[in-house]
Amino acid sequence: MIGEHVASGPSSLSPLLAHVLDDTKRAIAHDGGVPSVASASDLSRYVTQAAARLGVELSSFERDEILAHIEGDSHTFGILRPLLEDPQVSDIVVSGFSKVSIQQGRRSVRTQIRFADQRSYEAYVERLLHRAGTAYSTKQPIADGMIGSLVRIHAVHSSLCDDGPYLTIRVNRFSSVALDDLESAGLAPSTVLSYLRAMVAINRTVMIVGEVGTGKTTLARALAGTIPHDESVLVIEDTPEIRLDHPHVRYMTTREENLEGSGRVSPAQCIRAGMRMAMNRIIFGEIRDAEAAEAFVDVCASGHSGLSTLHGRNVVDAVTRLELFLARVQRNADRGLLGAQVATAVQVMVVVDVCKTTGVRRVMEVRELGPVADGVLRQREIFSYKVVQGQPRWCVVSRVSAYRERLERLRPPFNFSEIPDSLELPIEVSYRESASAMRR
Repeated sequence: MIGEHVASGPSSLSPLLAHVLDDTKRAIAHDGGVPSVASASDLSRYVTQAAARLGVELSSFERDEILAHIEGDSHTFGILRPLLEDPQVSDIVVSGFSKVSIQQGRRSVRTQIRFADQRSYEAYVERLLHRAGTAYSTKQPIADGMIGSLVRIHAVHSSLCDDGPYLTIRVNRFSSVALDDLESAGLAPSTVLSYLRAMVAINRTVMIVGEVGTGKTTLARALAGTIPHDESVLVIEDTPEIRLDHPHVRYMTTREENLEGSGRVSPAQCIRAGMRMAMNRIIFGEIRDAEAAEAFVDVCASGHSGLSTLHGRNVVDAVTRLELFLARVQRNADRGLLGAQVATAVQVMVVVDVCKTTGVRRVMEVRELGPVADGVLRQREIFSYKVVQGQPRWCVVSRVSAYRERLERLRPPFNFSEIPDSLELPIEVSYRESASAMRR
């Protein structure tokens, strides 16, 4: 725990008040649930009647505590609603009914929010999973799903946990996102983002590398939104997150095996099916295993440009991880051959991370992957991020791009000769970041 985040929300109830709460909920459910126009006096009447049935006298404070739980539960996200509405929160992590934390820029912060008791918390998790169209059990103890298009739910059954169940809620703060939005958010200056847009425009495959919560999927969505509308696009994910405003886009979702051990649809199966679907581009949510890596590399090497994400800290780690994935499938291939496959399939790697100085998500480096020479995959760094006197800067490390001629023939063109050696964010973005840092 790095800090103590004080968030409003109901506190834990005593066993007696929890008993009154359960009786109140049963009465409300018997009457058809909480109506959308229910007033505070209506709910208070339910609580008073439940207390009378149980022979309990409530103080006004105790009644208000119970009402807070009821009003929270009537919303989809219940008592966690204030956290989802906080724009600074990227993830909500719950490891028990009294252990609710948040992540703000990769920093974990404990909140004061607590569920009434363990039973209420377990029921809450099951309701969320039901809303997400999934469930968990001792036979299938891990569940993933989406509520709407912006909230991802991940739950681990208590049979696998010391305490638990574990619940992680990932909040996507952009209902729709363009590259201009990411510049305004401080991810990178327009020149860096224009280079990435241009690489997509000339049909190069771009891989976005980063750790959890660094904005990989958000950048992927923004780049995917620049794909020309006369191309056919296939999006493959395990949990649907990337949705495009595009006339020729199709979506496939992988599937885990059912309780009988059958019905699994792997990422590789979806990718191979995509090769028969007359598509121009393939967008693959995240490469997590050897089978998916080989299938993605194969389809991109065969002439389809792609876009995907990969967990890693830098380009070197990402390339090594891809080579290791391929080596698990191609056991007799030497490293030079593995590197050549990566270079044929992926032309650009972008690293995103949270800046340790500013606490803001940034594009940390952009590199082009070149051919293999002397058994080593060549890399050319184009842009590199650093902090100078507390201010973000992006250096133009190299203007020698393998795609320079094609980039300059675009309309509008991307001209390396016209960009300065050092790039900065717009003054209004820098000012807003400085003001926000001062408030912290």
